[in-house]
Amino acid sequence: MSDEVGASPREVPEHLSYTSRPALMTAVVLSLVLLSFAMYGWYAIGKEIRDQITWIQAATLLFFMFFMIGVMLSVGYSRLWANADGVTVRNGPILRRYPIDQIAGVRLRKGDAWSSLLIKGGEGLKRKPALAIQSLEGEEGQRKLVELRRWLVEHGATSRDVTLRPEDEPPQQDDVD
Repeated sequence: MSDEVGASPREVPEHLSYTSRPALMTAVVLSLVLLSFAMYGWYAIGKEIRDQITWIQAATLLFFMFFMIGVMLSVGYSRLWANADGVTVRNGPILRRYPIDQIAGVRLRKGDAWSSLLIKGGEGLKRKPALAIQSLEGEEGQRKLVELRRWLVEHGATSRDVTLRPEDEPPQQDDVD
């Protein structure tokens, strides 16, 4: 969702900020399911067995459970920010910043689960994932994609002088099964 509420469709906002709601909801629901099953399992083993578990064993189980919940939530809270400093992408615990002049575009092809930033490199373009815009968002995801593309063009991102390698080009209709 854009930070610039009320901006007309023709205006390009100063900065953008996106999060994927379906990814966040999935992460929250799966975290709650994991926590519920862990609590049920703890009580289902019975008092006799629970009394035999040392505090180190219980702490180890809790550590791994909270670690898995943390990973799920960090992926669910993946974000993309675009401002004058460039585009910042957080996919789970990984944070990457790209200057605008290194970005050739953004892509979300049919069949892709999430969008990719096209980053200029010495050997052509490199696709870098951006989980904040996902195809399962439907029209909302397409709106984010169009808005980000307009923002990138307005702020100087260009694919001029970039040669596509065969693996960067979209598949031809004959290549699709």
